Amino acid sequence: MVIILSTGGSPLDRTVLDALDGVAVTWVRVEREGNAACLAARVRHADSPEDFRPRIQGWGAARGWAITVAPDRRPR
Repeated sequence: MVIILSTGGSPLDRTVLDALDGVAVTWVRVEREGNAACLAARVRHADSPEDFRPRIQGWGAARGWAITVAPDRRPR
């Protein structure tokens, strides 16, 4: 699960994760209030959690976003 918070950085919409190599979005939701926007998404990727977290956080920071990554704990 990826959560992106924007409080005035680059525009945030449901397609932004398409720009990140090797990431497939399986579910996404965006909420807005004034200049703030929050995106929640379930994603699939081949990275280890230790590699994915800093990669996506650095990608988001370059756009002015704060990003949190949480493991998907749903049964498979």
